Amino acid sequence: HSDTTVARILVGNKCDLETIRDVSVEEGKSLAEAEGLFFMETSALDSTNVNKAFELVIREIYNNVSRKVLNSDTQKAELTVN
Repeated sequence: HSDTTVARILVGNKCDLETIRDVSVEEGKSLAEAEGLFFMETSALDSTNVNKAFELVIREIYNNVSRKVLNSDTQKAELTVN
């Protein structure tokens, strides 16, 4: 089990080398879905989706932390009222 604020992503690299692909996009997506991960293909050569991958993870971490803080504040308020 991982911390609920952690965001995990499966990144398929070198998507620019389509002709020598070992794993299909469908296989990558399927594995990511089965493991509860985000999936994205990138290419460092031409910067395809590199920034988007980082932004996706950062956004998800922010959302997870925000939800955790809101839940914590709600629990504190309930304890105070009770």
